[in-house]
Amino acid sequence: MSTPRGPAVRAAHLKDDLWAIDRLGCAAAVRARLRPDTVAAIEQALRTDHLPVALNAELAEAVFAEAGEAGLRRWGTASFLHSLDGFFKPLFQGLTRLLSPSPSLLFKTFPQGWLTTYRDCGHVEVTNPKAGLTRLTIRELPPELRGSHYLTAVCGTLESAFSFSKYQGRVTLEPRSPDAPLASWLVEWRPND
Repeated sequence: MSTPRGPAVRAAHLKDDLWAIDRLGCAAAVRARLRPDTVAAIEQALRTDHLPVALNAELAEAVFAEAGEAGLRRWGTASFLHSLDGFFKPLFQGLTRLLSPSPSLLFKTFPQGWLTTYRDCGHVEVTNPKAGLTRLTIRELPPELRGSHYLTAVCGTLESAFSFSKYQGRVTLEPRSPDAPLASWLVEWRPND
């Protein structure tokens, strides 16, 4: 398969996204909203191929239309956790071998994960304004990834950190102009009671 020019996403991520759609309870309705050539392109691609990021946005729009914001978050979490069985497994095995890694430590891997997954889609900065608070900011987002539904799904991806740590928390997409090339998420977290 030829590599698309411009912003692209690794096919492995889109394959995990398709897998996660089937876990939502409304998979048939979500898949009915997708263009047949979108599904075919994802299914036929090698996991190491890159595909246009517009496919990622199309998936997010379809999930939101059938499952709403809560569904987007569940979808983002399920997709990321499924990816740990393959593509991201070596990275997270190393981190989770540490004794109870904090969310701030886990979120430090997000910039590298972003660059591994996306091409020409901006860069990520991670800051920790205070204890129990982490901000992740992506600058130079391509237009295809600026939609609120895609960005809300990223909340679920980030919240997956609480699935394998001794912490709980919530991720919020910070207010932004609808077409801004910048997006940021605020993660508030604390140890489990």
